[in-house]
Formats: sequence, structure tokens, C-alpha cells
Amino acid sequence: MTLIIDDAIPYIRGLFEPFVETFYCKGGEFSSAINSTEGDKILIIRTRTKCNAQLLNGSGVKAIATATIGTDHIDIPYCNSHSVKVFSAPGCNSGAVMQYVFTSLATLNLIPSTVSERKEITLGVIGAGHVGEKVARLGEAMGFSVMRNDPPKELLQKASGGSIPYFSLNEVLENSDIVTMHTPLDSTTKGMASAVFFSKMKQGATFINCSRGEVLDEAALLSSKRVGRVILDVWCNEPQINNELLSRADIATPHIAGYSVEGKKNGTAAVVKSIAGLLGISELESYGEKGEETRHTLKLSGDIEKQLLSFFPIKEIDSLLREAPQKFEKIRTEYIYRNEFKY
Repeated sequence: MTLIIDDAIPYIRGLFEPFVETFYCKGGEFSSAINSTEGDKILIIRTRTKCNAQLLNGSGVKAIATATIGTDHIDIPYCNSHSVKVFSAPGCNSGAVMQYVFTSLATLNLIPSTVSERKEITLGVIGAGHVGEKVARLGEAMGFSVMRNDPPKELLQKASGGSIPYFSLNEVLENSDIVTMHTPLDSTTKGMASAVFFSKMKQGATFINCSRGEVLDEAALLSSKRVGRVILDVWCNEPQINNELLSRADIATPHIAGYSVEGKKNGTAAVVKSIAGLLGISELESYGEKGEETRHTLKLSGDIEKQLLSFFPIKEIDSLLREAPQKFEKIRTEYIYRNEFKY
């Protein structure tokens, strides 16, 4: 068995070497790495490696572990039909993305200083999974009025007798002052933020996307007259992004919303434990469970805007991308992971 690992995944180098033959390569170089090794293989990847039939046919790959929440870069039907096991890291960077959303709002002065003012602002959360639910709960803790849209979660809650209110997509769009996307990318969500979607939003509402670029119909957003502020961390065709959309965005970043110290440690721990379990490496099956986390503390009774901006000066990375959008991947790769906060 040979383990091939994306060399940009942090905190993993040296862990598997005592137990299994291990190679490292760039995210876009897995094809040559696979072809240069014989026998069965396991891949540990990020979103930059597209695991499709072209890559996997005849490759000897028996398992894929992605240190990410999403799996849209992996052809799941192909893997299922060819007995390739797939592991991911659900929720690993949910705290980091939550931090990104509210820091972006603070940067644009969209978090009023008093709770009474926040109660007049409705935050619409599209997709209330690991990330979206954290965004919703912090929004409620700050005093925002929150509307969740997540039909699968709504069905599960009805079956279990839960009490969290969910709303239709139209209700959320028509009533929200801020709409933030936290859906996975699949056939039901690709292009979800369409011309029809934007036509139903409140005039001047803020739109945030830090889920996947393809959830957004970029042309529809550019032509919309209803959308006010725009916050984008993800883009179609990364790293070749749409410069017109870059100019339209009030905050633009190179897919780093989830790039926190804690998020990266969580993602690495998830794939390490999955592969350790698969290979029977008992020494690594509890990896990361006792690690200490260094976090900031957000005091909800204090100056929230000032605290958030001190934890994460988001305009610095925004400026880097605007100055050199052609360096999207370099800026992303060299980004220094920030610490999250607790509250």
C-alpha cells in the first residue's frame, strides 16, 4: 500500500511514514504521482485534486480522504461503483467560516453596536448544516433576527420533534437584509443563486457566498439591480476568477474562509483518523483528540466590530487579491492561518 498526500495539507508530514510508504505531491500533480507508483494506493487530498474517472481508472486507488468539508471534487458515483472508499472532514472548518462571515459584516459596518438595532436586521442562512448552523447561532447570540432555510434539515427536525424554525427559500430571500450561502455543491444547488433568486431578494440586501463558487450564477449577480453589498470567498473556475465580479465585490478573498489554525488541525485529524482506522494503525486512531487550541474570546457585551477586526484583518487579504488576481493560488497557498474565536 502506498499513501500519496497533498503536500499543502498541514500538520500531517511524518505521521504515516513509520507505518506505510508515503509520498507527497502538489495538488495538481496526483496523476503523475499515481503513475509513478505501483500497487494499491490511498490518496489524501484537498479541493485542488479532482478525483474523477480520468484520474482513477486503472490507478489502483482504493481509498480517498479529503481534508475538507465538501466532496464535490470527488466523483462519488464512480467511487461507489468501483469500491473506492471516500472519507471527508465534515464540519472541520465551520468555526473559521463563521468567523469569516461576521468579520466581513463588521468590516462593512453591518453589525450595529446595539442589540436593539440588530433585532431590526434579518440574517438569512441558506443551508443550516455544520457551518450554517454556527452562523445562525452566533447571529442569534448577537441579537440578529435569523431565518434558516434547509429543507433536508427541516424534514429531519419534523421527524425528531425539534423546535428550530425553518423557512422556505422565498420567505428567506424576501425578508432578509443579509443572505449567506452555506450549501454543499451538488446537482440541486449548482447555480442556485440565479437571476430568479436575486429578483426575490430585498432591495439593497447583502449577499455572501463562502460555500462553493458554482452555487452562484455569476452573470446573474452582475446583472442584478437588487443586491447591495457583496462578499465573496469562492469563485467559479478557481483560480482563474472573474475580474468583473472581483470589482463588484465589496470584500473578495481567495477561498480562505476556512483557513484557520483550528480548522486545518481538525481537517488533518479527520483524515488521519479515517486512514488510520482503515489501515489498522492504532497509534494514529486518536490523533488530534487531545490537542490544545489557541482561540480568541469574543465578548458579546463588548465592541463586537473592534474585536472581530482585531482577530482577523480581512482587508489585508482582500487587498492582496485585488492587486494581483492572477496570483489567486499563490496568495491562497501562502496565507497564514488565523486563530478562531470562542464566545
